[in-house]
Amino acid sequence: MNETYLDILLSVPNDDSLRETLAYQLHQLGFEGLMEDQDGLHAYILREHWGDALQTSLQAVWNTHAPHSIAISSITELENQNWNRQWEESIQPIAVTERIIITPSWHPLPDQEQKTVLIIDPKMSFGTGYHESTRLVLRMLEQNLIANSTVLDVGTGTGILAIAAVKLGARLAIGVDVDEWSYVNGKENVERNGLVKYVDVRHGSLDVVQEREFTMIMANITRNAIIELLPAMLDKLQKDGLLLLSGLMADDRVAMEQALQRHRCTLLSVIIENEWIGMAARRR
Repeated sequence: MNETYLDILLSVPNDDSLRETLAYQLHQLGFEGLMEDQDGLHAYILREHWGDALQTSLQAVWNTHAPHSIAISSITELENQNWNRQWEESIQPIAVTERIIITPSWHPLPDQEQKTVLIIDPKMSFGTGYHESTRLVLRMLEQNLIANSTVLDVGTGTGILAIAAVKLGARLAIGVDVDEWSYVNGKENVERNGLVKYVDVRHGSLDVVQEREFTMIMANITRNAIIELLPAMLDKLQKDGLLLLSGLMADDRVAMEQALQRHRCTLLSVIIENEWIGMAARRR
């Protein structure tokens, strides 16, 4: 691709939790890649998407982090291929649990026979394992997955959750994402993990999934998106099936509990990492 991208260099306090939360918010606004260095946080977006409306949205994000000071230090034009390679190479292996390890393909891990290794090259898709919400779903997945189950991953991103489900014992996983970059990246990661026969990544929303009676459905997106899609997800979930939900902040808990109750779901557990939460629920 030859589109021109902007490198928006942000001055951000050196606070890991703040930067991870900010990374998630930037992704939701349409930024397609992030990279940290000694100068700050580089956020990448197509030049054609940069304008007054996006700058207003960014200011609203800054306001949510007060009294922390966040500002734009510089804006630089660059070609996609020049920054994407640097960003990918900044990704390092990470242990999510004692069993689950995520690593990019350029950092092979020797002698991991007792581990579940997820090979994820993220490109510009959300879901590297560096964000709390992804780690929360992986932990819930490890705790709740039933062997030989069928799993649907809504907003699959890099495909990491669908891939993890099969590696942890699911018979089949389907991942869907409306973002074309995620669709392409997800399929690539499925191939890297040797799971083409078991993980099916599709481009679109739930309308591209005709299958029903899934044992488990995962959604690591946003509160509003989850609530909007909840009836359609439950329509595809078997009775007594499980929902694993994240992309949620602590302030979202009450609204999510109310939505689950309205749709006859029983909340099973809530796990927390920093200000992010993951929720496991069962369809009644």
